[in-house]
Amino acid sequence: MNLQTISSPLKKRIAIVDGLRGTALLGIVLAHALGWFIAGFIPEKVWQVYQHDVASTVVSYIDGIFISGKFYTFFSFLFGVSFALQFTQRKPDDTHFNRRFLWRLVLLFIIGFIHHIHWRGDILGIYAIAGVFLLLFNYFNSNTITVLAILLCLNTPILLKNTYKLYYPDKPKTEKIQKQENEKANIENNKNYQTLKTGTYTAILHQNFQDFAFKADFQWNSGRFFVTIGFFLLGLLAGRKKVFEHLDTLKPVFRKTLWLTLVLNVVIVALFLTIQFTIPYEKLPTWFNAFAELLFSVHSCTMTLFYITGFSLLLSKTSWQGVLTNLSYIGKMALTNYLLQSTIGILLFYGYGFGLAGNFSPAWCFVLGIVIFIGQIFFSKWWLSQYYYGPIEWLWRSATYWQWQKMKR
Repeated sequence: MNLQTISSPLKKRIAIVDGLRGTALLGIVLAHALGWFIAGFIPEKVWQVYQHDVASTVVSYIDGIFISGKFYTFFSFLFGVSFALQFTQRKPDDTHFNRRFLWRLVLLFIIGFIHHIHWRGDILGIYAIAGVFLLLFNYFNSNTITVLAILLCLNTPILLKNTYKLYYPDKPKTEKIQKQENEKANIENNKNYQTLKTGTYTAILHQNFQDFAFKADFQWNSGRFFVTIGFFLLGLLAGRKKVFEHLDTLKPVFRKTLWLTLVLNVVIVALFLTIQFTIPYEKLPTWFNAFAELLFSVHSCTMTLFYITGFSLLLSKTSWQGVLTNLSYIGKMALTNYLLQSTIGILLFYGYGFGLAGNFSPAWCFVLGIVIFIGQIFFSKWWLSQYYYGPIEWLWRSATYWQWQKMKR
């Protein structure tokens, strides 16, 4: 790498976008902390210990309705916004943007790979692969991107596949074979959990490396990969239309979207809760499974939009400028703080750390997530008072340009 230092001024940042990144990271740390940062199967016996704990039951409902599956989409949206900002802010004579962005994705994949073998919940490697589609779809007009974004955000490919299988199922397995497969899966899942909780550093790295195939299968068959690309495209649209630069004039649209998504989510959640407490699962008609999947997709998608519009409106208020400033500290170092969250979780809950997975109730883990986030605010504020970039952002940027970037203020 060239040791020459670049001293050009930093490009203008949008405070609201940094604040939203910070907000997304709060949701992400809470989602991961509630599962002891296991990022996978947790044995039923671990959950059963806390099934009569009222606080943990309440937190579990909060997680299901407000957190789980909503903040990786929020973060994905902001990744798309960042791409659009980089593209629109490039110099007129910059003819290497696509090549440079591809190289950034390669570097991100390397960071994600290292992160994954330490913590299998990593999303950076997925972003690196899905990010290629941003370059491809960037050549499409906004109307086409809008249609694709809606279809992918709603997980349409998987909805269609599952609906087809509902009416044209594969040949059913015998009860004996199904039982054997379930027992094998349970043994394997319990073994993996115990490795994470009590295993050595090398044992955990080995297991996480082997889990690449499972992760790819999950991302594809659950549709998370499609949904991620969908929110990338939604962010690309927002960046193209300079939504956050013109937020003041677009506030009426944001308010309408906020109330519409709120009403939709109240209706969907009320429907699911009513059915859960009144109708046994086995008595539900066959078509309801497909309908429930569609409603869940709409719920996850619109809940993300609710957060995006709601927090944008709040953070744009004069009375919330202090909150925006604190969230922006974390948002400016989003990559570093994302990796820092999992590092703290690994050291607390994994075998080569304190091995505390399952030892604390989900309610206390919720509190822990908030404490970690508050600590990150203080850390980020101090760091940015000394340096221009977060440490991982600086390395990523330096490697992108093959030149050491100016770091010290």
